[in-house]
Amino acid sequence: MKRFLSLDVFRGMALLLMILLYNQWGDSVFAPLALHKADSVTLAELLFPTFLFLMGASMWFSSHRPLYGVRNTRTKTRQMGRIFRRTLILFCLGLLLNWIPFETYFAFVRLPGVLQRIALAYFFAAVLTLYLPRIRASVLSICILLVGYWLLLDSQGIEIIGRVDVAVLGSAHLLTPDFDPDGILSTLPAIASVLFGYIAGRLMDQPNSMSGGIGSLMVTGVLLAAAGLLLDLVSPMSRAWWTPSFVLFAAGCSMMVWSILSFIIEYMQAQNWCEFFNLAGTNSLFVYCLSTAMAKFFAYWGVTQAVYGFYQSYHLPDAMASLLWSVTMVIFCWLLVWPLYRAKLYISA
Repeated sequence: MKRFLSLDVFRGMALLLMILLYNQWGDSVFAPLALHKADSVTLAELLFPTFLFLMGASMWFSSHRPLYGVRNTRTKTRQMGRIFRRTLILFCLGLLLNWIPFETYFAFVRLPGVLQRIALAYFFAAVLTLYLPRIRASVLSICILLVGYWLLLDSQGIEIIGRVDVAVLGSAHLLTPDFDPDGILSTLPAIASVLFGYIAGRLMDQPNSMSGGIGSLMVTGVLLAAAGLLLDLVSPMSRAWWTPSFVLFAAGCSMMVWSILSFIIEYMQAQNWCEFFNLAGTNSLFVYCLSTAMAKFFAYWGVTQAVYGFYQSYHLPDAMASLLWSVTMVIFCWLLVWPLYRAKLYISA
C-alpha cells in the first residue's frame, strides 16, 4: 500500500505543535502562540480540524489497498467490526484522559472531548466511505452536512448547540454548565473535515504521475480557503461552534500545507529533516495520550509550577518562561517515544 512520508510528517508537525501550544503556563503567554483571539482564528484552533483531515486522508489509502497489490480479505461486516472497535477505543481513551487525575466521581466527568469527537467523526465518515466509496458521494455528503448545519444555526440560533448538549448529556458532563465546544451537534460539520481529508487522499493518489496530485491539491486548497474567507462575511469562523466557514478554511489550509510538504518530501526527495516529525506522526495516538496525561499529572504534582518557576528565576519574562516549559514538554514527549520508533513499534487503535 502506498504511504506518503509527507502525511506522517504533517501529522507529527501538527501533534508537536499542539503540545507546544497547549502546554503554556501562567497568565502571560508568548503572543504568536495565543490559543484564542476574539477577532480571528488562531493557529491553535486550526489544529483540531487538521487532525480530522489527516485521518480522512489516511482512510483513503487504507480503504484502497487492492490498488497497490495488497490483498484485502475483510468483508464489509468485518470492516464494520473494526470501525466499531476503533471508535470505542478512541472514545474510551478520551473519557479516561478527561477523568485524569481521578479526583472526582465519574458521574461528573466531562463526556465530550477531542478524542471523543475524533471517534464519532471517524465512525460516521468511515461507514459512509465504506458503503458509498465514490468521491461524488463524499462531496454530496459534505454539502449536506455543512448546508444543513448552517441552516440549523441560522433558524435556531447558536444556542441550539448548548441546549442539545444539556438535554442529552446533562450539565454536569459538559465543559461549562450550558455549553461544550466539542458537543453533539457540532460533530456534524466535523465529519465533513474528515471527508475533506478523504477527498485530498484521492487527489494525491496519482501513482502514474511524477508529481502526484500536488498541483490539484494546492489549487483545491486555495479555493476552499478562499470560500471559507468569503463565507466568513456571513457566517463568522468559530472553532467553538465549528461553523461551515471554519471547516472550509481549515480544510483549505490543510490541503495547501500537505501539497507543500509533498512537493518538498516526495517530489524533491528532501527527506533528511523528516525523522524528528515522522517519529511523532507514526505514533500519533500514543504521543497525544502521553502528552495530555503527563500535562495533567505534572500540573497536579506541582512539576509544571516548579519548572516554570525555575525558568522565571533567571529573570525571564513570564511569556518566555511559559514558552520554555512548552518546549520542555515537546522534548520530553519526543524522547519517551523515540525508543518505540527505533524499535519500529507503532501503537494505534
